[in-house]
Amino acid sequence: MSLRFALGTKPQCAFALCPVQVAPLKSVPRWVNASRRLSSLSPSHRTRAISHYPCLPTLNCSLEYGQVRWRLRIPTTAFSSKTASNNSAVAANANATSQRLKWKLIARIAYYLRIPFLVLSVYSIGYQQGIMDYSRDPKKMEASLLDTILAGVGCISTEDRAGVLVAYEGEWRTILARFRANHRRRAGEDGAYDEEYRRVLMLRNVAVVGERIVKVAQAHVKQKLKEAVRDATSRLPPEVLDNETRLYSALEELEEVELWTRASRHMEGPWKYVLIPSSLPNAFVSEILPHRIFITTSLLQKFVSSQDELALVLGHEISHLILGHSSAQNSFETSFRTIEILLLSIDPSEGLLSLAFMSFLASVRGAIGASYSRENERTADELGIKLTAMACYNTREASQVFHKMHLHNIESGMESSSSKVGWGGLLSFFDSHPPSDERFRSLLEESKNENAQKYGDTSCVTLKTLFWDAMKPGGGSPAEDDGETLAAREGNE
Repeated sequence: MSLRFALGTKPQCAFALCPVQVAPLKSVPRWVNASRRLSSLSPSHRTRAISHYPCLPTLNCSLEYGQVRWRLRIPTTAFSSKTASNNSAVAANANATSQRLKWKLIARIAYYLRIPFLVLSVYSIGYQQGIMDYSRDPKKMEASLLDTILAGVGCISTEDRAGVLVAYEGEWRTILARFRANHRRRAGEDGAYDEEYRRVLMLRNVAVVGERIVKVAQAHVKQKLKEAVRDATSRLPPEVLDNETRLYSALEELEEVELWTRASRHMEGPWKYVLIPSSLPNAFVSEILPHRIFITTSLLQKFVSSQDELALVLGHEISHLILGHSSAQNSFETSFRTIEILLLSIDPSEGLLSLAFMSFLASVRGAIGASYSRENERTADELGIKLTAMACYNTREASQVFHKMHLHNIESGMESSSSKVGWGGLLSFFDSHPPSDERFRSLLEESKNENAQKYGDTSCVTLKTLFWDAMKPGGGSPAEDDGETLAAREGNE
């Protein structure tokens, strides 16, 4: 075996990386053989071998009692001070690089998050400022909010604002008499009198139906709150039930109890009914101006021809308030816009590509928001027809209001008359409401289960008694009068 084969081509590296003390046992004869060959060389050849392999003098081998005893001595000069300093420098550079990368990552995260935090901070400041403004002058703030709401339904001009009529709870009994008393001199002399009188009749009709819907909605919310609390307390341990503070805390954390508690706060209190002269058909309830039902003259003139249909419209809008759809929609919009701003802040592109990204995010937000809104409309329809039935109205006739809306939408091109894909044709991802024909068919089917006969022995009797007592000074129960009869009676007077 040659010396080169025995030692390998790079004995220095072998010694440095694999100390002989931990070398496999099978490699020992190779080193012993190399030492023997080295000792058998002549002095001149041994010198030449050592010059080629300077680590050989560090190997001492001896044979004692037939066993190989060997040891590797590595001189202190094997690793120079220069190598040690180089290793220290490399370690220091690696540590510095790691620190720079860490702080660069933290700075990048802070850079991306700063804009959403700024948006939330501005939103919070605006919210607090709104609360302070309202506490300073509630009437002025309510007037400003009312102007904003009226502008949203096209009531902008001073003349239209002057034509807004408001009826307070219980005022429907005397609203026409007060109108005639205030305008007695104008009757038969002014052409605008008849138009204003018709609008007062509309407002009276809205107030009559609205008050009945509000009463049954308040009773329904109270009952659902009772059931939610009863169901929650049945699952709580005895130690919580015995502690009033812990019981209230536990109930407040339950989503079902919180929903109906919030709905009870929204419903309790005196209500107002606001008739808006506008060409936009609409009806709504707003949380920013509580205890008010808004409805436009255009909706009543185009789609509502009976108190049954009006009851379903008002019941649907109050259902939005009970189920907290407005608050949920506002929270969704705020959260999604914050995410949208965050994504835009980390967008590395610029120019047209960034604008395209913004357009894409806006489209996604619109599609998700529309889907969320359509689901809210369906749940409001379900509760709305239930309230209509509890108020003793004909729910089958009431559902016709959505059939009228469907026919109007077909004429205006907003909906298709085809029903090949579901009811009402292909559903657009960006429609905030389900197709009117789908809603009509669904409510017509639901009217088989939710009708006045179902509640004839409970809420209808209670409601009739309530209104009969309210009507005693003037006679006649509104539960037994429809809108046309009331209008004819007032006209004959």
